[in-house]
Amino acid sequence: MAKFSFTAIVSNNHLFKLLAMITTLKKHCDDFNLYVLCANKEAYKILRKINFSGVWLFKLEDIEDDQLLAAKKDRIFHAYCWTLKPAFLCFIMNKFKDTEYYVHLDSDLCFFSDPKIIFEEDADASILLTHHRNSQRFEHFYDISGIYNTGFVGFKNNSAGRNAAKYWREKCLENCPIKEDIENKIFGDQRYAEHFEDMFGGTHVVNNIGANAALWNITDYAVAKKDNGVTLNSVPLVFYHFSGFTIISPNQFNICWYYYIEDNNTVEYIYMPYIKLLQNAMSGVERYFPWFKEGFMEKKHTPDTHFINCQRS
Repeated sequence: MAKFSFTAIVSNNHLFKLLAMITTLKKHCDDFNLYVLCANKEAYKILRKINFSGVWLFKLEDIEDDQLLAAKKDRIFHAYCWTLKPAFLCFIMNKFKDTEYYVHLDSDLCFFSDPKIIFEEDADASILLTHHRNSQRFEHFYDISGIYNTGFVGFKNNSAGRNAAKYWREKCLENCPIKEDIENKIFGDQRYAEHFEDMFGGTHVVNNIGANAALWNITDYAVAKKDNGVTLNSVPLVFYHFSGFTIISPNQFNICWYYYIEDNNTVEYIYMPYIKLLQNAMSGVERYFPWFKEGFMEKKHTPDTHFINCQRS
């Protein structure tokens, strides 16, 4: 029995990022299965050929029921992928019942150390969430995207955990808007997590600042290197959420849509290793799947914030 059943949704646009996440997850965690739902046939074809051990692939038709198909008809692709997050998680919960924790992971996460430490904070918790911990420049986003970030959501294999995941699925099927609804406190799949504690109890908000660090909070931390690892305020970085990171070409990236990252340590110790992982993924896909041309965004469609040119080695 694997301790963790991780789930992820991947589209063609996020394939390189998923490959980077898989590489780092396998490096730092040895007690998991990763279940990946491929939203595009090309991503499925490539991942099936790569055939990672401990990674299990599913296609949309494997999980789509009448409810999902109905939602699919009136949602853009991005919104449908958000809808799929709890739907696929519940599918895995029902199909693979011999595990301790079920955890959704966004495909743009990258692991820097073992995530087990997150779950050891409260062994009795049924639900694990990460607070945005927004820096001052992002404080107004609490009214938009909410308190918690659902790039990582963990559920213990018990009744409270299962019921919370089921509720999340039902609410996303009902409404999963790209545009925030501040009055009703709805934004995509995300703000439904704010109801977990009141409805199901057993919710633990992860204390470790090294879990789900991202552009919205990284400026509040002192980033450093220690013993071949990365630390934030002397706390080991567990995983970083590379939201707002855009691949323009194999050699050019906009690493942050919202601002220029002035701290050199953040760029050198967090973003540059991620770029190298992406470049390795791109080189492998280019070599073995030369027909695959997705995953890039033209520079003219990105903001003029923080571009980096980095030649592949």
